[in-house]
Amino acid sequence: MALDPTDPRPAYQQIADDLRRHIASDEVQVGDKLDSLTELQAKYGRAVMTLQKALDVLRNEGLVISRQGEGTIVVKKPEAHAGEEIPTPHELRQMFERINSALDDLGLRLTAVEAEVFGAAKDAPQPDSNDR
Repeated sequence: MALDPTDPRPAYQQIADDLRRHIASDEVQVGDKLDSLTELQAKYGRAVMTLQKALDVLRNEGLVISRQGEGTIVVKKPEAHAGEEIPTPHELRQMFERINSALDDLGLRLTAVEAEVFGAAKDAPQPDSNDR
């Protein structure tokens, strides 16, 4: 997995999020081992310290435990998003861009409707303030 260079978060957080998604998926069950540090290093292309920091995040969340000589074992699935895909920051940015585009389109349509409504209202007689 290539990390998103436009993501302002540190690499270890991006890796932790990717590993969390992997743990939440149906591919991994409680009791399964995660890839070794050597395999994670090949996958993410990052230093061992960065990978350790990402695993620390998952350990602190109670999702995995690490044992010397045994590796990192999944002990719990993420509760908030178990079985559901968590969008990456890049995917979220794309969603927001689509929403923003739709809002821009709605704004243009509203402007056109207002021009029709209020443009026609200009031709209509205006109430005189003395009529009150």
